[in-house]
Amino acid sequence: DDKDLVHEFVVAEGLTCLIKVGAEADQNYQNYILRALGQIMLYVDGMNGLISHNETVQWLYTLVGSKFRLVVKTALKLLLVFVEYTESNAALLIKAVDGVDAKGGTKLWSNVMEILDEKDGVDTELLVYAMTLINKTLAGLPDQDSYYDMVDCLEEQGIEAMAQRHLCRKGTDLDLVEQFNMYETTLRHEDGDDETQLPPSGRKGRRRSSVGGTNERRGLERRRSRRHSLQNSRGHASAPASPSSPHSSSFLPFGGRGVEDISE
Repeated sequence: DDKDLVHEFVVAEGLTCLIKVGAEADQNYQNYILRALGQIMLYVDGMNGLISHNETVQWLYTLVGSKFRLVVKTALKLLLVFVEYTESNAALLIKAVDGVDAKGGTKLWSNVMEILDEKDGVDTELLVYAMTLINKTLAGLPDQDSYYDMVDCLEEQGIEAMAQRHLCRKGTDLDLVEQFNMYETTLRHEDGDDETQLPPSGRKGRRRSSVGGTNERRGLERRRSRRHSLQNSRGHASAPASPSSPHSSSFLPFGGRGVEDISE
C-alpha cells in the first residue's frame, strides 16, 4: 500500500536522498521531486517525516527563491500545506527560514519578500500564495515575541509600502486584497486597537504575553510592533497609518471572499 511505502521511504531516509538530488537537479527534476513530496505529505507518516526533518522544509523555502515560476509556485503550495497541518509547524518553518537566510547572509523571509516586491504585480497567483503563507505562519505563532519578531522583520523590509503599491493599483486581485487586509487588521489588533475587527479566518484573540503576562495585564508592558513604536515616536500614536502611507484607507476589511483552498 502507498501508506506503507511512504512509511518505509521516510524510515530509509528517503527525504534526505530527495533533497540531495534536488539540490543538484535542474528545474524539471525539481518539479518531479516536488510532486513526489506533495504525495508523501498526504500521509501522516510522510508529514511527520517532514516535521522531524527540517532540512526538507529548508529546501522548500530555498526553492521559493528559484527563477523558475512553476518551482516557486509548487514550493509555496507545499509550505502552505505544511503550515496548515498543525499550528506548531509555523515555528518549524521559521526555524527553516532562519537557517537558510542566516547561511546566505540575507534578511529573514527575503525569498518571499522578493515576490511581494515585484513591481508590475502581474503574477497575481504567486503574490497571493506568498502573502497567504505569511498570514498562515503568523496565525500559528502563539506568543507576542514570536509574532512581533516576524512582523518587525517584514516591516523592516518594507511590507507596508509593498502592500500600498499593490492595493493602489487598479484592478488588484480580490484575494490579494483580502490577504493584505488580513495582515493589516491582525497587526492593529495585536497592537491594541480594540476597534479593529479581526477577519473571520484570523485568531480569535490576542496572543499571550511571552513572559507570563495575561490579557488583563496588557498595556505598557505589552510588546507592540515596530510600526506602532515609530508612530508613537513621531507623535502619531493614534493614527491608523504611518505618515509615509497616506493611502492606508485601502486597508478596509474586505470580507465575504475566502481564498481558494490552495492545498488542493
